[in-house]
Amino acid sequence: MPQPLPLWALVQAAVLLGLLALAWRMCSLARRHEQEDTLSRAMLDHSPQLIALMTADGRVRRMNQVAHQWMGDSAEALTRAPIWLHPAWGAEPGQAERLRQAVAQAAAGATCRLELRLDHGAAGTRLADLSLRQVPTGPNGGARHLLLEARDVTVRRQAEDKLMLAGSVLEQTHEGILITDAHGVVLSVNPAFCKITGYGAEEIQGQFPAALKAGMDDPRLAARMHRSLARCGHWRGELRTLRKDGTPLAAWVSLAHRLDPGGRTSHLIAIVNDITQSQQTEQKLLRQVHFDTLTDLPNRHLLTDRLVQALHTARRNGDTLSLLFLDLNRLRDINDHFGHSAGDAVLLEVARRLRDSLRDVDTVARLGGDQFAVLLPGTPADGAQQVATKLVERLAQPCHVGDLRNAAGESVGQELSLTLSMGVAVYPNDAEGAEALMRCADTAMYRAKQEGRGQWCFYTTEMQQRSVRQMQLEAALRRAEERDELRLHYQPQLAVTRSGEIAGQVIGVEALIRWQHPELGMVSPGEFIPLAESSGQILAIGTWVLRTAVRQMADWVREGLAPCVVAVNLSALQFRDPGLPELVQAVLEEAGLPPEYLELELTESVAAGNPQAACAMMDRLHALGVRLSIDDFGTGFSSLNHLKRFPIHTLKIDQSFVRDITTDADDRAIVQAIIQMAHALRLTTIAEGVETDAQADFLRAHGCDMVQGYRYCRPQPPADALAWIHGQRQRAGESADKPATSPLPAITDTTVAG
Repeated sequence: MPQPLPLWALVQAAVLLGLLALAWRMCSLARRHEQEDTLSRAMLDHSPQLIALMTADGRVRRMNQVAHQWMGDSAEALTRAPIWLHPAWGAEPGQAERLRQAVAQAAAGATCRLELRLDHGAAGTRLADLSLRQVPTGPNGGARHLLLEARDVTVRRQAEDKLMLAGSVLEQTHEGILITDAHGVVLSVNPAFCKITGYGAEEIQGQFPAALKAGMDDPRLAARMHRSLARCGHWRGELRTLRKDGTPLAAWVSLAHRLDPGGRTSHLIAIVNDITQSQQTEQKLLRQVHFDTLTDLPNRHLLTDRLVQALHTARRNGDTLSLLFLDLNRLRDINDHFGHSAGDAVLLEVARRLRDSLRDVDTVARLGGDQFAVLLPGTPADGAQQVATKLVERLAQPCHVGDLRNAAGESVGQELSLTLSMGVAVYPNDAEGAEALMRCADTAMYRAKQEGRGQWCFYTTEMQQRSVRQMQLEAALRRAEERDELRLHYQPQLAVTRSGEIAGQVIGVEALIRWQHPELGMVSPGEFIPLAESSGQILAIGTWVLRTAVRQMADWVREGLAPCVVAVNLSALQFRDPGLPELVQAVLEEAGLPPEYLELELTESVAAGNPQAACAMMDRLHALGVRLSIDDFGTGFSSLNHLKRFPIHTLKIDQSFVRDITTDADDRAIVQAIIQMAHALRLTTIAEGVETDAQADFLRAHGCDMVQGYRYCRPQPPADALAWIHGQRQRAGESADKPATSPLPAITDTTVAG
């Protein structure tokens, strides 16, 4: 029978069992704490936030894995030095001090929040939202640490910045933006939309977009818009609507759907560009391209376009049409005398009269300057004739232009007489193309101008041939001088004695230009001089004539001819040239001819066109010592008041009066009046174009001083003219080397008519 254990053994066993139970329990608690610590560590390390415990002086006691990632390899240094000294806070200046102050405030019991930028090395920087507060860490809250929590807000802040930027763009853009819900109710508009439409945001939000719907009265536009939105999710196009104040608005609108995740329309976004001003500018530019800015009539470009269309219609329908070209005569005189404002007023009045005189289907165009055109669709030649006659009569009525001032500044509001020269071309008789028909009308117009003011004429084939010849002559004339094709012929001028007999004294010669073309033969001055004037070549040709005639007379004098006067005609362009006196002086000095043996002939119209300027130019020429004469006297509109002020010496009676002097009583009266007036003004008279004895007898009987014409001698080349002069002087019993007794007054500083 076993012996019972002693008491001490039992006690010892019990103690041992208790110790074993306590050890097991402690191990269980340790394992549980370790598991909890592992779970806590796992929770902290897997948190997206930086979490750290710090002492009150900023040293880190514990931190999670995110802190190691953010702080890098130097994270352990945080346990030895305050956190604000870590280099990661150097991304921006002043951050370390801000963090130090936040730690101090948290240690004092405050909760602090701040945003700092961490330098993340090669990965760049990150923006962190930091929170610092005091937390208990010991039993019964005896020990306290600082809890640092930081969230990476880089992406959020970037998104916020983008939203702020988008909002700023929305507010500041010049394009109107409207956002509606899926049902079309306005949710939001930007200031630009309000400025464009005139509606306030509070007026339109919560409403349907009436500012845009006003332009969708056309159901076809609305249908196209909806089809496009349904098919491709957007629509772009021009929308014409009204602003709030009722003024028109032209807008370029872009519409687009915004879809929700389920693919359904959640919003509709409209972007509105105001193109009203640009369209108005474009229309204005287009109008300037197609319409005359002064008269608002179609210009040449638009006329050509309409003519092409009218020709196409006429060709298709077997119809006809007429084209009229019109030239307003003497507009330049109005501009010179009254100023361009008066000329503009006249052009406006002409445009008004033309419009009022024609049908709505007709086109009145201004081609430029003083030229107009009229297109008459469906109008044959007889209809064009009636229209042309009507327009000539309508334009012939006086035009009253008020508030005009002449060159002296005097108010001269008055009625002006207008005349037109008009050319008519008819399709298909004259041409079938637009350009060809316009050329025909232009050619006919210039022929009408040649026939006199207030005339009109139809185009003929002969005009085209003449036009082609004129172009050929104009081109050839440009090289006529260098090819030595120009010639001067000389026609003698003879004196008439007081006894009434032709004394045979050769007082002078008139230099007359001729053009000997190698292919066209001798070209008449009446044909090529107008071409030279219109093309501007007359200045060069006139200089050549002046230099050649003066040199020829100087050569004759050196060869032994008794000095006589050589007369040279001046064109209007030459006479208006400010350098003319200097040219005349240089030519005389080059040739060595005394100035009293040169006579410059001016036509009456040139002298009367601008009397003040003409008188000033004549004074300068007179000062050189040369003689001055008025050619073709009686054919213009000279004022006797101006005539007596001109420093002239001779009046040339135009041959148009001399030609019928023996049969026309009016011509006889005119010639007698000119001779008497010239003698009263102490001027010499010379009659040109004397061809018969009867004409010579009449002139002799009425006291004409000199004569010139085929009755005595035709214009001849230099050698023949010199031989004739020698022969005539011998027949008259005078010495060829002795100056003839001249009826011309001597030139002095005071030799001025009147």
